[in-house]
Amino acid sequence: MYARVEYQGVETNVVDNLGLDKKTGLKIMFHKRRLTEDQKLFVREGDFVRYGSIFYEIVKTNEPKHLFGQADTQFEIVADCIRARDGVFNAE
Repeated sequence: MYARVEYQGVETNVVDNLGLDKKTGLKIMFHKRRLTEDQKLFVREGDFVRYGSIFYEIVKTNEPKHLFGQADTQFEIVADCIRARDGVFNAE
């Protein structure tokens, strides 16, 4: 599917008595009509997406956002994603 993807980087947190916890994030921007009308897909929180060889979980969705600051052109779905931990999601 066609989408704009922004890599959000790695966030490191210190967890008491457990060590470090690192989270990698993505922001994916979809055109709603292209998803729902052309491909019959729906984006929901809790869904998984694959970017490269890595799976990410959608944790939050927003809508709408302007495309390149143009008021008449909008992304209709913006999904915030975090990298899925190994063992949480098995695509096979």
